[in-house]
Amino acid sequence: MKKGFTLIELMIVMVIIGILAAIAVPKYVDITKKAQAARVIADFRTILLAVEMCITETGEYPPDYYPGGVPRELRPYLAEGFSFNLRPSMSVSYDWDNWVIDGRPKHPFTGILYGVSVTTRDMALINAIDELYDGGFQYSLGNNYTFVIEYIPTSSE
Repeated sequence: MKKGFTLIELMIVMVIIGILAAIAVPKYVDITKKAQAARVIADFRTILLAVEMCITETGEYPPDYYPGGVPRELRPYLAEGFSFNLRPSMSVSYDWDNWVIDGRPKHPFTGILYGVSVTTRDMALINAIDELYDGGFQYSLGNNYTFVIEYIPTSSE
C-alpha cells in the first residue's frame, strides 16, 4: 500500500488555503492603511499643537509655506527632526496652508483659511484618514486633502 496524498486531497487543501488568503490579505491591507492613517492624524495633531503655541506667542498664524517645508515660525514648537517631507513608506508629504487674502479664502470654492494639506495619490490612505478622523478633512487641490483648522463656509453649505 502506497502512502501519500491524492491529487483531489491536494487540490482541496490548496482551495482552503486560497480561501483563507482571500480573507486575510484584504484585512491586512486595511489594518496597514488604518495604521498609516493614524500616523498621519498624529502628525497633524503635532503640527496643530505647534500652530496653537505659535499663535499664543505671536498672535497670528504662520504664513503659507511651500509643500514639504516646515515653516520657520513652527520649528521652535516641533520636535527636532520633525519633517513635512515625503514619508517614503506612506508616499505622503505635508504642506502648511495659510490661504488668507484680505480676510477671505484664497480658494473660495474650498472655504479653507488655515490647514495642513496631505499630499498623496493613495486613495485607500485618504479613505482611512477620512474614516478615523472626526474633524474637518476635505479635498482641496490636486492630490491634496486638507485637515481644516479654520474655514469660511462656502455658499453651497
